[in-house]
Amino acid sequence: MQEFAATISQNQRNLLIGFFTTLVLYYLVMDSILYNTLQSVDLVNEKKIPGEPWSPFHPLSVKLIMTDHTNHYILTPISERFDEITKFSKTFYFITPNMITLTHLALSFVAAKFIFSESLQSRRIGVLIFQLKILLDAFDGTVFRSRAANKQYKSHHSNFGFWMDSTCDTIGAAALSFSVLFWLWWKCPPGVDSPPTSATSLPWSSKDNNPDEAKLNLVTEMPTNRQSVVYSKQFIFFRCLCFGLQMGLSSAIWDQTTMQYEKVFMAKLADNDLAVLQSTYLHSTTTWLIFWCWRVIEGQSLQQIYLCAIFIDKIWAFLRCIQYLGLLAIILLTGFSFYHVTEIKQALHL
Repeated sequence: MQEFAATISQNQRNLLIGFFTTLVLYYLVMDSILYNTLQSVDLVNEKKIPGEPWSPFHPLSVKLIMTDHTNHYILTPISERFDEITKFSKTFYFITPNMITLTHLALSFVAAKFIFSESLQSRRIGVLIFQLKILLDAFDGTVFRSRAANKQYKSHHSNFGFWMDSTCDTIGAAALSFSVLFWLWWKCPPGVDSPPTSATSLPWSSKDNNPDEAKLNLVTEMPTNRQSVVYSKQFIFFRCLCFGLQMGLSSAIWDQTTMQYEKVFMAKLADNDLAVLQSTYLHSTTTWLIFWCWRVIEGQSLQQIYLCAIFIDKIWAFLRCIQYLGLLAIILLTGFSFYHVTEIKQALHL
């Protein structure tokens, strides 16, 4: 029976490795196309041509280039193609983007209920429901742009819908985080010892940070030569809080950074020499690297990685890894971005 369980586990592992490897390769190929496309365009004059099918490479905007990979290459194309084929935004004119926003907010709570479950299968269903929520989040933007005079892919901070969408996204992310927190609290209550070979207990041992000293059971993947010592609820809460704050902080800084780059790269300059310099900065390797890094660690991207950790049942390992590393990456990237934008503004006299 143990050999059968191990075989199933290995098959699932191979399938997941193959899927994620293919996904990463797809993202890298699309990024290569995006980089080459960016070198030949001027964001100031990028406009959507009426009747032209939507493309992840045209028209480009700062926000689109800095959007996380899953939204840029999968979810937004699906929502845009769906609207083009079904004419949803025109046929169902009475359905507003805000109504779609409230719908995906409701799905957040449904997904959270599934994720707070003893069954890994139920948690995986919760992840899929949350992915549907994120798809609807992309779709409300599609419907808005379809009906708006300015169809550019950018945030409209003066619009009530932007703030409603942001608030609902925050609430949805909080629901996801609390569902994980409550599941971790329930999984191994403080003060209750768990058998060292239990497949449902977290790695509570002090040897948690030194896996070389622990021998793993091939079926349960739990150390067999350690004491089972639980963490407190406060410690579990702290780890979950750290990552929740990272998602919120990254999203807020990403939004402000996007606005700053829009001011320098999407502003029409009267002086031809400054316009050439603006184009040079836009096409520089430094600009691309900063944009690409934001694609990887912005809030939506971190949320996708979180969902992957839930799906493969590695939540605690992920939270342990990202606790300080993620915060350090956000701080460093924010500093580099601020310095870079300031340098460009001074050079362009903005």
